[in-house]
Amino acid sequence: MITTVIFDMGNVLIDFRWAQLFREMGLSGERFDRMAKATVLDPVWSEFDRGFWTDEMMLEGFVKNDPGMEKEITQMMNEYFPRLLKKFDYTDEWLDSIKAKGYKIYILSNFSAKAFRDCTDQLDYVSKADGAVISYKVGLIKPDPAIYRYLLDTYDIDPTEAVFIDDVQENLDAAAAFGITGILFTDRKSADEELAKLGVK
Repeated sequence: MITTVIFDMGNVLIDFRWAQLFREMGLSGERFDRMAKATVLDPVWSEFDRGFWTDEMMLEGFVKNDPGMEKEITQMMNEYFPRLLKKFDYTDEWLDSIKAKGYKIYILSNFSAKAFRDCTDQLDYVSKADGAVISYKVGLIKPDPAIYRYLLDTYDIDPTEAVFIDDVQENLDAAAAFGITGILFTDRKSADEELAKLGVK
């Protein structure tokens, strides 16, 4: 029996809209691709979420990836970052509806401190959760098994009674090793259908 629903945030509860942001910055074609490869698509971004690097270190790391994009990278970090995330229209209603049915809700997400500071107006839904483990706060990122263990131990969650909704299969595979049922997120409708199959309806 499922008693607990665990949510990822990026691309599940909130739109990680980096492609739209880059277009808003006027980037296209080769420069769009270079910007993406130097920042959001580079492994350095994971260090951002892990929380060990300062904003200045992140900026330096991105620029080192492509010095020719320094101006645009600096603009993204200093001016455009607050527009990087946008809460989905369904987020609040979805969380409220699941809580209203008596289920516990937790958040497990890779997220940077800068995102929490700069996009705070889009993250008010986090307060609806019964608890949250955010990567930068604990120095761990999915799919490291340690972050799942941290979540389970901190909130005394029975993994056999929990379902985890994430848009990355690797993260679900890591959760499955603890006995947590996974739902690969593509859209809210299909996620609800999968939840219903588990009795969450």
